[in-house]
Amino acid sequence: MDKVIGIANLRSSISNVVKEVHEDNAQYIIVKRSKARAVLISPEKLETLEVMADRELLEEIRRAKDDILSGRYKTYEEYFKRLLPEKPRRGKGQNIRNKS
Repeated sequence: MDKVIGIANLRSSISNVVKEVHEDNAQYIIVKRSKARAVLISPEKLETLEVMADRELLEEIRRAKDDILSGRYKTYEEYFKRLLPEKPRRGKGQNIRNKS
């Protein structure tokens, strides 16, 4: 639920307000002369709102989720296996250093 705080009260309690936003995911509407002037939310909440506003990104996320649920994906190792050279395997007692 949004909390409403006047700008004068915010000045004197900014530290507590920021702590509440960070720890309790509180949201504040900042008012001046009884009019909303700004909103204070956590960075995570802002990111969520930005993602939700991007319809193309939401559709990509939905398709990716469907692919994962249907088994149409590769693990990191599977995907990059063809790009990375295989590491030579050492047998028992083999030392990496060349003794001359």
